[in-house]
Amino acid sequence: MSRIYKYFLSIAVLAGFILWILWPTSPSDDEFVINHEKEEEEESKVNASAEKTLMYVDVKGEVERPGVYHLNEGSRVEDAIEMAGGLTSSGDPLSVNLAMRVQDEMVVIVLAKGGGTASPEGGGSMTEKVFINQASLEELKTLSGVGESKAKAILEYREKNGPFQDVHDLLQVSGIGEKTLEGLVEDIQVP
Repeated sequence: MSRIYKYFLSIAVLAGFILWILWPTSPSDDEFVINHEKEEEEESKVNASAEKTLMYVDVKGEVERPGVYHLNEGSRVEDAIEMAGGLTSSGDPLSVNLAMRVQDEMVVIVLAKGGGTASPEGGGSMTEKVFINQASLEELKTLSGVGESKAKAILEYREKNGPFQDVHDLLQVSGIGEKTLEGLVEDIQVP
């Protein structure tokens, strides 16, 4: 064999070897199994989180169909009212914060227009309480021991930390201590 032929043959073999190393291959069965297991894990996490994010919201007052409704996490009060058939002709949309995110075990009470109270089913009387997670600055100022500055502090805390889960969470608000809380407990409601 000639020297040139051996030279070209060596270069061809070397080029073939380099191409074989660098050429993309299909994933092996092991890689497929690992990827498939990861997909199943992600799917089970999504399903588990979907179960945890179901919220039960009690919608009362001036709505067409009062009752308990199931909503997904991230839903708004407006969604809960829509599920309850919407407002009655006397329902006041300004009596609730329609943009507020719902939370589990939340109670939404739609009041009648003109500042009246919502009439509970069964014709009983309803004690007017301030719903601390829905109250405006003016509503908070109607509470005993809460002036402009404490009302603003409650709103700021609520915006920063989300809705109150328990009445005692109010102790975290600047300016509210045990004594102030004692005066508020009968006048407020936390879902």
